[in-house]
Amino acid sequence: MFELGGRSVIHVFDGFAKMHSIAIGQEGLNFSSAFLQSSVYTRSKKAGRYAPALTFLGVDPSFSELERIEALTYKFDNTDVNVWKFGHGKNSVYAGLTDDWVYDKFDLETLATTGVSIPPIPGVTFLTHFVQSCAHPLIEPGTNNSLNYVLELGLLPGQKQNYYVVRMMNLTSFEILANFQTDKSVYMRSFGLTKNYVIFFAHPAIVNVEKMVTTVEVAESMQWFPDEKTTIVVANIKTGKVEYLQHDALFVTHHANAYETEDGKIIVDICASEKGVSILTQYQIPMLRNLSGLHQSVAQTRVYRYTIDLANKSVEAIPFRSKDPMQDFLHQIEVPIINENYRARHYCYLYGVVLDFSPSNPVNGSLALVKKNLCTPGKDQVWYHPNHYASEPSFIPNPDGTDEDDGVILSSVFDAMLEKNYLLILDSKTMKKINTAYMPTYIPFGFHGRFFPRQ
Repeated sequence: MFELGGRSVIHVFDGFAKMHSIAIGQEGLNFSSAFLQSSVYTRSKKAGRYAPALTFLGVDPSFSELERIEALTYKFDNTDVNVWKFGHGKNSVYAGLTDDWVYDKFDLETLATTGVSIPPIPGVTFLTHFVQSCAHPLIEPGTNNSLNYVLELGLLPGQKQNYYVVRMMNLTSFEILANFQTDKSVYMRSFGLTKNYVIFFAHPAIVNVEKMVTTVEVAESMQWFPDEKTTIVVANIKTGKVEYLQHDALFVTHHANAYETEDGKIIVDICASEKGVSILTQYQIPMLRNLSGLHQSVAQTRVYRYTIDLANKSVEAIPFRSKDPMQDFLHQIEVPIINENYRARHYCYLYGVVLDFSPSNPVNGSLALVKKNLCTPGKDQVWYHPNHYASEPSFIPNPDGTDEDDGVILSSVFDAMLEKNYLLILDSKTMKKINTAYMPTYIPFGFHGRFFPRQ
């Protein structure tokens, strides 16, 4: 929902958080959906108009000065970025996430919102209820714990920004594993994880807190400094030791995977853009509804592999590119996913969507799913269908399989001819279609999803 009562949001990030669920059973599928009952959603529905709140890129008509002040009194709980499971077994809690330390909890079966949590963390001081975190926690290898970070803002001139790496046993039990600092408030959407380390790319994407408070718009407060370096922070989750390295500026959107090599190096695979934070503003709704302009837009990210040598304090970055321009789209992947059994391990395959309408793209007129082979160059695979637009995939491993790519790929695909979505099931070895199941509605391109096995 991007409009209510004559007031619309400008950016897709500001649509009200809505859950879509496909329950896969022995006899068929059940589809359901529900809006998360966040503060901004419930207040807006009650008022009959999009209510004052912190947004990514504002609303039209704009909030008045009084409304901007009112917006600062509410938590930023429109958790429309990701979903996650915290805890284990019968005590599991499911929640919607955003890039803030706030969780809209929901019932997995009914999708009913069961509460909003802004949990305190012993040892961390939250000066406001806007606490930067990450909508992409990761499971600590060999455990059921999640890892994430929170930012403790330094508001005084010259004061450092404090980041805490947090182990989350559930939404009430936490442990601080490491602490690092930056000179400015850095916006980081994701991070990498190996057996022993968490890796943060503190790229020069800076949030001007004073400007965010006055505009109540995140995008208006973000600044990109391409001539500055990216600080790569490597924190040991066993000892808490933190090391800092420098490399050229790239805006990292998503981490695919990371692992340690036998000779002690760290491999980190990311999706990143050379154009900085401008990639985020391209998802403005008026731009996306301009079909002639949209069909000339090109992918702004590609896959990069970083090799970090802590012993020699060195970093090497290699972008994946093709000499053949008609094949280069295979490296311009976004929303990367992997076989989670290979998280923090040496792996060969990542899957993602190519958000590209370039005329040089041979699958122009669709959003393709790509299986990228990181171990054997030239062996990438692709699925696409004209006028069909795939969303972020999920990889479901074969429980009896032995190969990394033995499983199925699930994706919600929009069929533009029928104006409906269907669940696409692919053989993840061959990227060939196994089956489809149409849903009774269309689903806008989602940000992130998760496959949860039934308990």
